[in-house]
Amino acid sequence: MPPAAPTSIGPKLRQARIDRSLSIEETAWRTRIRPDLLRALEDERFDAIGQQSFVRRHLSSYARFLGIDPAQVVEEFRSRQDEPEPSSIEELDRKNREAPKPKRPKWLIAAVISGASLAVAASVGALGGQTERPSAKSSVVATQTPTPHSFSPHASTVPPPVTAAQARVTLVVSALSSTRISILADGTQVFDGTLYAGEQRIFRARSTMDLVAADGGTVRVMLNGVALGIPGPAGTVFRARYGPHGKISPR
Repeated sequence: MPPAAPTSIGPKLRQARIDRSLSIEETAWRTRIRPDLLRALEDERFDAIGQQSFVRRHLSSYARFLGIDPAQVVEEFRSRQDEPEPSSIEELDRKNREAPKPKRPKWLIAAVISGASLAVAASVGALGGQTERPSAKSSVVATQTPTPHSFSPHASTVPPPVTAAQARVTLVVSALSSTRISILADGTQVFDGTLYAGEQRIFRARSTMDLVAADGGTVRVMLNGVALGIPGPAGTVFRARYGPHGKISPR
C-alpha cells in the first residue's frame, strides 16, 4: 500500500518536486524563485520570506509549477495565519517612513545662509550702523560683483548628466513589482520615486552609485553589463553603494 500523500503545505511541495526528480537549484532556475525562498516554502519558514502577500505570491507560483492547485495552497496558508495582514495603506505608510529622505541641495543651503547674512546686514544698517548713503558708483559696482555665496537664478544647480562614454558605473534597475527607489550618482540625487512593475531604468555615474529600494526583493540589478540578480530579501529595505568593479560598501 503506497504511503499517504503529505497534507501540509511544505511537505506537499517538497514531495511534488521530488516526484518530478527536480533539485532545488533546477527548480529555482525554471521558476525564477531564489533557492533560499524555495527551501523556506518547503520548510514552512514563511517569516523568512517576508510579508504575507509575498508568501502567497511565491506559494501560488510554486504550486502552479508543480501541478498543484494554487488556490487550495494559498487558502490553506491563509487559514493558518493568526494575525491579519496590514492593509495596503498601512504598508504604503511604512514604506514611506522607511524610504530615505532626499538630501537637501547644497545651493539651497548656500542661498539660506546668504539670505540670513543679508538680513543681518540690513538690520545693522537700519539701526544706525551705516552713517552715510553709498554713492551711485559704489551701488553699481555692488550689483555687478556678487558675493561668493550669492545665488544666481541662471546658475547651474544640477550637474549635467553623465554620458555613456563618460560613465564608469552603469546601473540598470528593473522592477518585478512596483516599489520605490532612490538613486544617487556621484553623491547627487538623480531619481527618487516609484519604479513600476515591468519598468526598467538606466543610471550612470563617474565613480559611485548609491541605490536604496523600499523592497529589495522586487528589483533586479545589473552593473556594467553583469547581472547581479535580486539584491535583497523580500519585504525589506535594501541599501548599497556600487563602484566600477562591484558593490563597495553598504550605505
